[in-house]
Amino acid sequence: NCISETTPVEFDKLAEHPTAPTPNPELLPQDSISKHKLRDTIRKGLFHGHSKRAVVKDDPSKMPGMYSKMQGRSKLGDVVTSKSSSYMFVTALVQGIRSSLQKPELSARGINEPLTQADFDFFVKEKFLLDRGVRYKFKDYSPQVFRQLRHMFGVDDESYLASVGVQEGLSEISTVDTGSKSGQKFLISHDARYFMKTTTASEARFFMKSLLAYYSHMKDYRNSLLCRFFGLHRIKPGKMHLLVMGNIFDTDRIIHQRYDLKGSTVGRSVSEEDRNRPTVILKDLDFLTNHSMLRMGAYRKNILITQVKADCGFLQSLGVMDYSLLLGVHFRSKRSQDIREENLPPVTKAPGAKSPKAKLGQLQKTGSLLTVQPEQTHTSDFQQHDGGWSSQGTINGITVTGNQIYFVGIIDYLQYYNSKKRAETFIKGFTYNRREISAVDPKLYASRFINFMDSIID
Repeated sequence: NCISETTPVEFDKLAEHPTAPTPNPELLPQDSISKHKLRDTIRKGLFHGHSKRAVVKDDPSKMPGMYSKMQGRSKLGDVVTSKSSSYMFVTALVQGIRSSLQKPELSARGINEPLTQADFDFFVKEKFLLDRGVRYKFKDYSPQVFRQLRHMFGVDDESYLASVGVQEGLSEISTVDTGSKSGQKFLISHDARYFMKTTTASEARFFMKSLLAYYSHMKDYRNSLLCRFFGLHRIKPGKMHLLVMGNIFDTDRIIHQRYDLKGSTVGRSVSEEDRNRPTVILKDLDFLTNHSMLRMGAYRKNILITQVKADCGFLQSLGVMDYSLLLGVHFRSKRSQDIREENLPPVTKAPGAKSPKAKLGQLQKTGSLLTVQPEQTHTSDFQQHDGGWSSQGTINGITVTGNQIYFVGIIDYLQYYNSKKRAETFIKGFTYNRREISAVDPKLYASRFINFMDSIID
């Protein structure tokens, strides 16, 4: 299942950054369930009566109800109009963001000017009297800090305003489409590059306390898998806090499959009914029973797992857990469900040489990596192939580019291991193996998460 376009040396920027600093080993104990035992046991269907399904490898058309034609930057949900219940909230949000970003004192500062503690403590407040006579208050937290974060992520003020500062076309997404159980409100910008999610006041406070550490981590690890945050705002009445984050599926390619992976097993599969939804986000057991592996090769696997360790070590140091790896899979062997990619012979290419013209036409038909120009926001090496990272395989001992592109990011990492989660661990521990439930302490959660990710990458 590997289609060769070029030798890895052509596009692999990772040679410049073969490794990343590893976190404190004391933060990452290896005392959790063996990664191979975990994967093999799940595949045998031994956890809590989970029945084994047929393992279908790499062809989404053979996975009933598990193949989507949705692009990564798909328009989801319903467009917010003047008749929508969220119209006033969205109007206040957009006006507040525009007003804050256009303040002269913000744009006057150099984008690389060193930050101080005052920048992290600073906030902007605005008041709006909207057309229905409703007065709203808008609060923008640490605007200069988030401006620098956006710059790190390849987003300037103008392009950001063109996306999140435009109310027309902004949509609200139902929790059915997002798979969220939190009941929070989800919005998506008109160009589908940014998600906006309401969050609890406690999560907002926790994030603000962690903002300096988050900023430092993202600055030190430009390839971090942590979901990118672009702003934190509050709107009254209602005291609704809202985080702006980047779309991990930042591509126009179709994301054929979506997964939310935690490394736990209890309740980690979707119902048969949900499988048929085009927006379904599958879970751990679904991945293991319907997918083979993420094919990256030893070199790339080491780079990815090293970054996962660094990110998990950081999250453990914050005392958080219950986060997920959001995974999207694009199959380049299909432009749609009914169009099969031609079987192309391996195409080798020396560094600096041009691709053979005879092959280029064929490659363009298959969504070739050679024809895709990098976008400004694709600053991570894991985004170098149109927002994702291509698979690799071996044919006759030669490493070749595979027919899949993986889009990955760690999401939902603002859940502190508080008394509520400790109680959940205690209660569920009477029914299930405590190593298999989602709510476990940050130390165990990190090690289990790392072991699970390591076990599904080949």
